[in-house]
Amino acid sequence: MKRNLSTLLFSIGLIMLSGNVFAADSTPHRVTQAEFNAAIANQATINTALKNDIAKLQEAIDKLTAKKIGDHFGGGIIFYVDITGQHGLIASLSDQSPSPLQWFNGVIKITGATGDGVGAGATNTAIIVAVLSNDTPGGNFAAKIAADFSVQEDGLTACTGAVDEICHGDWYLPSKYELNLLYQHKDFVGGFAVGNYWSSTEFDANDAWYQHFSLSDQNYVPKPNAFSVRAVRAF
Repeated sequence: MKRNLSTLLFSIGLIMLSGNVFAADSTPHRVTQAEFNAAIANQATINTALKNDIAKLQEAIDKLTAKKIGDHFGGGIIFYVDITGQHGLIASLSDQSPSPLQWFNGVIKITGATGDGVGAGATNTAIIVAVLSNDTPGGNFAAKIAADFSVQEDGLTACTGAVDEICHGDWYLPSKYELNLLYQHKDFVGGFAVGNYWSSTEFDANDAWYQHFSLSDQNYVPKPNAFSVRAVRAF
């Protein structure tokens, strides 16, 4: 599909270029070098605009196509889809920190981030970041590093802020239920550490839920423990 779109773009460019340069005069020998260069530059601008439009069209087509677990999509890999095949959850291609992180930000407190189920992680993450960020200004913790993550469509290239890029920045720390779904389909995603991963679901003021990615154990432990973090996003 993408190869056909690229071929179409190239063909359109050639047709428009020849029209722009020669349509006004049946004697092409009269076209000056400056006019030809200007036509080339103008066509390059048009081609860039067409390329961006086609990329957006491709993205729209992708969104209308039923998705399945294991598909590369939306900056990561799909690990859950609903019955329509149009909505689900995406995991980032790698962990968000080279070393494990704590759930809290230096102060033991209750946050109220007790949500569970599909989609609950986004709300939990927003609550945790809002409640904990000022405990240790500038400190890093599990929910914050997940929320701060952003990546382009390929899941590898950092966002640059360019107007024509597709940047995904709506990542979050999965809820207890979402994390278990991710564990069940971890072989489709890959790149997991041998050990524990934090969820965003709080148990009480002292503890939060985690998932062990080798033993399938899911339990709650004190928030000062340092575990791995894998961000997810919904589509």
